Amino acid sequence: MPLQLTTPFDLEVEAPPPTTKPTLAYWHQRFANVCFILLKAGAYLGAIYLAVLGLPLLLFLLAVGGDIGLLFAQLGNLSAHYLAADPAGQAAFASGIKLGLFGVATLIAIWRMPRFLHEISATLDLREQDL
Repeated sequence: MPLQLTTPFDLEVEAPPPTTKPTLAYWHQRFANVCFILLKAGAYLGAIYLAVLGLPLLLFLLAVGGDIGLLFAQLGNLSAHYLAADPAGQAAFASGIKLGLFGVATLIAIWRMPRFLHEISATLDLREQDL
């Protein structure tokens, strides 16, 4: 059995593949993809925040049984109590509302994220196949 020893110096050096400079069409496609992703992300976030801002109205409507007059009476009652509260109470109420709506928006974004990413990926794959 012969002793065969191969060192890094014995290996043939492979020439690196020739690099080509990206063309204008390549950069145009990448820029179009980035613009597409930004537009889809803006629409995604806009839809989430519009849904979150509509949730309190929906809950109030459900609480009053769909009666618009009663809804405005309850909103008037809520605003009267808010205006009658001291500044610390108003600040606590406002921060609680902001925190709650931000939390709900985050949960909805997490829930809808896989669908959003799948749509982006599928659309970009189709665009790459067309090239």
